[in-house]
Amino acid sequence: RVWSRTPLRERIAFLARLAELLEERAETYGRLITAEMGKPLADSIFEIKKSAWAARHLAEKGEAYLKPQPVPGIPAEIVYESIGPIFSVQPWNVPFWQVLRFFNTTALVGNTAIIKHAESVQGCAEALETLVRDAGGPEGLYVNLAIPVEACAAVIADPRVRAATVTGSVRAGRAVAEEAARVGKRVVLELGGSDPFIVLKDADLAKAVQLAVTSRYFNNSEGCICAKRFLVAESLFDDFTKAFVEQSKALPMGDPMKEGIKLGPLATSGARKNLHRQVLDAVKAGARILTGGEIPAGPGNFYPPTVLVGLPPEAAIAKEEFFGPVAMIFPFKTEEEAIRLANITDFGLSAAVWSRDLVRARRVAGEIESGMVFINDFTRSDPRAPFGGFKASGYGRELGAPGARELTNPKLIWQGA
Repeated sequence: RVWSRTPLRERIAFLARLAELLEERAETYGRLITAEMGKPLADSIFEIKKSAWAARHLAEKGEAYLKPQPVPGIPAEIVYESIGPIFSVQPWNVPFWQVLRFFNTTALVGNTAIIKHAESVQGCAEALETLVRDAGGPEGLYVNLAIPVEACAAVIADPRVRAATVTGSVRAGRAVAEEAARVGKRVVLELGGSDPFIVLKDADLAKAVQLAVTSRYFNNSEGCICAKRFLVAESLFDDFTKAFVEQSKALPMGDPMKEGIKLGPLATSGARKNLHRQVLDAVKAGARILTGGEIPAGPGNFYPPTVLVGLPPEAAIAKEEFFGPVAMIFPFKTEEEAIRLANITDFGLSAAVWSRDLVRARRVAGEIESGMVFINDFTRSDPRAPFGGFKASGYGRELGAPGARELTNPKLIWQGA
């Protein structure tokens, strides 16, 4: 109640202070991230700086995002009001960015946050709570709730909690949505993905390969929006595959704290075991391994860049989400086939379409069943643009103006004469 009644300009000033602290502590927090989940230090520091950018963006544009909207033709407007405490279940793979992507907007609109962070990044969880307090956030604005999964249902059912969000697996998201539905509460779900990266025959091949490699392996290949299925026109398939394999092999793997390393160890031994199981299942289904595919000797949960071809796109394993450095490459004959293959999974988070013909690219993009499509680029989140999925990848939006309004009460105010 106190925070929702705090003037918007003060909430904006808080976000500006939060951004300053993130920038000052970028290396400290980056090292914490890498120590807990294993991705290269440079990626972790980038995550903190991006989080600072997002907070600063909301400080600059938040007032415009929440500006009352007139209703044409009638004496009324829509005002966007806070709704109260929001319970959020957050993942380990981008442990600052994912939380702050949710929290920054929550703080802007006057809601408060109750965070159940992943068990493997509890150092990050505690650091985030301290960060909010150091930036001047009042007691209760950010509550780090270190609880087991089994306790989440009781939190959702608590009458003081007004909504819930999940960034994580489909299973986790649907479990939270089910509990929220029992008590009539709203949810925002950002779940898994098996994003297609479509390379049409008139694409800029060199640039497509370069950004395909970037998309597949950034954030240690542990990201829901990392491209996973590469659909390539037959005329380009051999050249694309050859270049992709060469660039994959060249990625330095090792101690994530060392400069120049592009792939660190996976977050847990269980994650590596599951990833290797998926690769073996793909081989059983007909895939050929062009590089990687073997667990290296020595300490650490390392897994090498792995490229699969020859896998039937209808195979069950081809439709799963590979959370690690494994790429699947498929050829297609026609534009229609590319669209069919892109939509063959239950997921619908994002996609990329590559073509020099922008009219054609927009046409294909319009047929993709996903929450986002990037043309001649790779998928990434941006504070200025809405982020979210479709089908099994979830619903609701974060970031941008739609994200700012997602967990508000859009109240109609009608003013008679």
